[in-house]
Amino acid sequence: MNIYLYRHGQTLYNTKGIVQGRGVDSSLNEKGFQQADDFYQFYKDIPFDLLITSTLKRTIQTAKPFENAGISVERLNDLEEIDWGIYEGKPADEQMHSAYLGLLKAWSDGNYDDCMEGGDSARQMGERLNRVVEYIKTLKHKNILICTHGGCMAYLMTILQQLPLSDMPKFKHQNTGLCLFEYNGIEFTLKIQDDIRHLKK
Repeated sequence: MNIYLYRHGQTLYNTKGIVQGRGVDSSLNEKGFQQADDFYQFYKDIPFDLLITSTLKRTIQTAKPFENAGISVERLNDLEEIDWGIYEGKPADEQMHSAYLGLLKAWSDGNYDDCMEGGDSARQMGERLNRVVEYIKTLKHKNILICTHGGCMAYLMTILQQLPLSDMPKFKHQNTGLCLFEYNGIEFTLKIQDDIRHLKK
């Protein structure tokens, strides 16, 4: 099984450095829609059996060209972005960055129940993303396309490769950046990481 995993296209919040997690249902901007189309044009000839997105607009809009082409679609709440609590919808300023680094340190130390005030903990993220992974393992398709979010992708990179959670910050994904995994029924193998060859200059 091939799992094509990609991040949603650019949003206005991305360009302004505003925190958008699970609680901010933003839309793609003009560039984001172009990125979505560029991705579709590059990968449209791959015979995808199933398209999976989160329930947030930015992933649904990014994957819409494939849905319009008639590919079977599922939307999973468990693929929604991490909730950043009180920082949702606010600029990612020095205070937020400091809190973010502190949270990553807490998670790397094994304090998986720590979270931003009102947000998701690593344990909560792990529970829902592990449900996604276990569901993928039950599928019999050959090519699956999954559109999700940057934080989810970083977390999934550690789960699928059986890496420690402290490795999450190593995995950065650009808008519509693609990761390709192969699943042989036992383990997942990373073949491509954050590929943006589809984007037009």
